[in-house]
Amino acid sequence: MKLAVFVLALAVAPALAEDTASRTTGDGVYTAEQAERGKESYKEACAGCHALDWYRGGTMKAWDGAPLFNLYDVIATTMPQNNPGSLKQREYRDLLAYILSLNDMPAGGEELPAAAEALQKIVIKWRKKP
Repeated sequence: MKLAVFVLALAVAPALAEDTASRTTGDGVYTAEQAERGKESYKEACAGCHALDWYRGGTMKAWDGAPLFNLYDVIATTMPQNNPGSLKQREYRDLLAYILSLNDMPAGGEELPAAAEALQKIVIKWRKKP
């Protein structure tokens, strides 16, 4: 069931993102401090099931063109696997910032927004390493 939700989110995401996007993950949509907090949350809640490499490369590249909210929503509603939705919303946003940092998305001056509508307006843009 979780895989079906994930696949469905990927399928409809690019079309929705194109209509409402105002920024991309290349625009510095999180802070370095937020990513550092996310790193700590990763160690506590995620590392037991997900190796760090899982958050890089192909798995994350599949989200290219999707609204950032879609990735946030999947993480916030299905993780951690042993207790989905058990972290605070801020911790999920911090984890998302950490994931963006792992994929060479630049940090900026403001933290990821708390409002779902604002996250829907940020499009994941895969960053190709030079």
